[in-house]
Amino acid sequence: MKIQYQVEHLEKGMYVAELDRPWIGTPFMFQGFTIETDEELAQLRELCKHVFVDDLKSSADLEIQKKLHSAVRGSAITVEFQEWKGLDKLRETIGKLQTQSDETVVRLTRYAESDAVDTREHYRETRNAVTRMIDNIAADPNTSQWMRVLSEQDASLGRHAMNTTTLAVGFATALNWDASLKAVVGEGAMLHDIGMARIPKQIRDKPGRLSRTEFNLVKLHPGYAARKLANNEGLDPRVLEIVRHHHERLDGSGYPDGLKDETIPDYVQAVSICDVYDSYTTDQCYREKLTSSAAMARITKRSLRHFNKELVERFIRWIGIYPLGSLVYLRNNYLAIVVASDEKKRLHPTVLLIRDGDDNALMPRRTLNLSLIESQGLSSEWGLREIVEPKTVQVNVRQILMQELQLR
Repeated sequence: MKIQYQVEHLEKGMYVAELDRPWIGTPFMFQGFTIETDEELAQLRELCKHVFVDDLKSSADLEIQKKLHSAVRGSAITVEFQEWKGLDKLRETIGKLQTQSDETVVRLTRYAESDAVDTREHYRETRNAVTRMIDNIAADPNTSQWMRVLSEQDASLGRHAMNTTTLAVGFATALNWDASLKAVVGEGAMLHDIGMARIPKQIRDKPGRLSRTEFNLVKLHPGYAARKLANNEGLDPRVLEIVRHHHERLDGSGYPDGLKDETIPDYVQAVSICDVYDSYTTDQCYREKLTSSAAMARITKRSLRHFNKELVERFIRWIGIYPLGSLVYLRNNYLAIVVASDEKKRLHPTVLLIRDGDDNALMPRRTLNLSLIESQGLSSEWGLREIVEPKTVQVNVRQILMQELQLR
């Protein structure tokens, strides 16, 4: 955070964190101050050869920040910041996908709730909307995680379907599945819950535990969906498998057909895992959402009986120990959001600093590559300490990331 800076280049607005000599014996009242007057500039140039400037506490003026960052490479004591790689491309892709996502949610909901005998036109509209999204998501598996973080989080049929789709296509891409199978996974994930529209709303929105009778009604939704889709020409039979069997489990405890083991294809299992993960990490009428790590712990436990263990392990590796959008404390009490992660360096992601160790908001915000911090031996101060639940520190992660991506 401290950039070594020659005194002749100092300007008003820069925050002096340290001198090249003890503070005692200088005319400065505070050990750390923002330069505000010509007199302070003159005193610094007379007493010191260089000082250490903190860019985060300095003025946000663009010219001052540029000058400070141009001095970083020559700094003796500094924490390296890096630009958010691929930011412009990510901003463009997310903006496009958000528009497509909103359109698709509307079309899907209309299709699911339609009572018309012939719903083929609604299906074609929904399928076309999904197809347009898949290529954009599949181009970069991380895009799907970003969409999940930035989307409106609610348990509505349309939004849950959209979140499951973006996760499933990203996961299929990470698994190196071919374009045809990614399209199947995307379409199956989008349509997997359309049968829920036939379940009475008072059951879907019930805040407490379902009775056996109510749960037996819920278990009918995969069959409702499969029957609604069955008459559509050109529908890949694997899509129907996903729709009908996404609640089947390896031990035979699932529904509606009680399938077991290898009779449940990997592409069905992949959507099932994404479906459960999104459900766990979204507020429901009957429970608050879980953190990503808590959700993955539950899914891991269920892999003993319900899910393919290898697929679960691949999913966890893809999501990461510190998933995109995670709010974390660093060891120096700085608060940050995980914004990028290298699969080979999952313990050292790139983070966006949002509050300092004294709980002051940081503006402008800076990204910090923790793998560089590790290589410089600074992890004892700047390493990751723990994931924190945003509600406990009153942070709206989605709002901050939307601001940084300039999507508002």
